Amino acid sequence: MQQTAPQVPPPRVDRAERTRRRILEAASQCFSSAGYAKCTVEAIAGRAGVSKGIVYHHFNGKEQILERVLGLTLAEWSEVSNLDETLAREAGVLEAIADVQRKAIAFARENPMARSLLQIDHQVLVTVAGSREVRESIERHRQNLVVALRLGIDSGEVRSAIDPERAADILHVHFMGLIDQLLDPKGLEVTAELVDCGLDILFHGMATRPTGQTDGAKP
Repeated sequence: MQQTAPQVPPPRVDRAERTRRRILEAASQCFSSAGYAKCTVEAIAGRAGVSKGIVYHHFNGKEQILERVLGLTLAEWSEVSNLDETLAREAGVLEAIADVQRKAIAFARENPMARSLLQIDHQVLVTVAGSREVRESIERHRQNLVVALRLGIDSGEVRSAIDPERAADILHVHFMGLIDQLLDPKGLEVTAELVDCGLDILFHGMATRPTGQTDGAKP
């Protein structure tokens, strides 16, 4: 039986995709170093080694480039803090949630593009607020937290009195609070120890439990 040769994309398509990627990488570097407002299409083109006309051939303008860079950054951020995959590796629900929070904070701390995009830049904030990808990513992560917490309740790891929906909201607020501090030059230093301390308080509280009180919780 004669085998059909695999379809090979035309070289022109390969070149176009490589050019788009090079432009987006250049834009990411430019946004990170100069900020969105000061980064021009000319600067992006120069970093990418192409003409300004080539940039406009592939993208409508700087705002569309920002949207694409945001999408790529969010996709990478979601990948390194995937709760489903972490749940499959970790023995406990709470440790899986903690691991995801640690990785997400570490990404924001160490990735220059993530830090730059989250700086107080009006256009970036407008783009983020209006981004369907951002809203869907946040809601998807929240729902994953709700599912994980329900699993924890079913297994007895999480107290049965806990409302998974409210707990997911609190975990999200805790995460965003750490991000705000991370990006504030005058804020707290968001170290791994600070992250772990916050998670410990969220998971175990501050007060000692009365003798005999279990409610499905571990000591």
